[in-house]
Amino acid sequence: MPKPQTLDRYSGSRAYKLTCPDCNKAYVWQTGRSFTQRFKEHKNAFRSNRNTLNYAKNTLEHSHPFGSINETMQILQYQGKEAHLNTIERDFIYKEFLNNNHLNDEFNITPNKIFDALLKPH
Repeated sequence: MPKPQTLDRYSGSRAYKLTCPDCNKAYVWQTGRSFTQRFKEHKNAFRSNRNTLNYAKNTLEHSHPFGSINETMQILQYQGKEAHLNTIERDFIYKEFLNNNHLNDEFNITPNKIFDALLKPH
């Protein structure tokens, strides 16, 4: 009987978060490529000293270690690339913003009354 294939959790795509191992600042985004490929893009920006991606920019500017994919990447949601994913992404970015813990560009921060109501302590 053939052994069932196990799918690498980083072979999927959609919403993810990278967290700096030193300062715990978080970068939230979505990707249509595999998580592994997207992580390599962030790492290449770091290795080549390019401040083009905010996670790499943070590690370079503050001399923080980059970290491995297992240390830094959290898969937030497997979701089809559609309007739902955009809402999910904005929700996670907004949560990090409220905690003053985000590395996303300010123009990606959009206050939302629904998010505020859901995040309000009960």
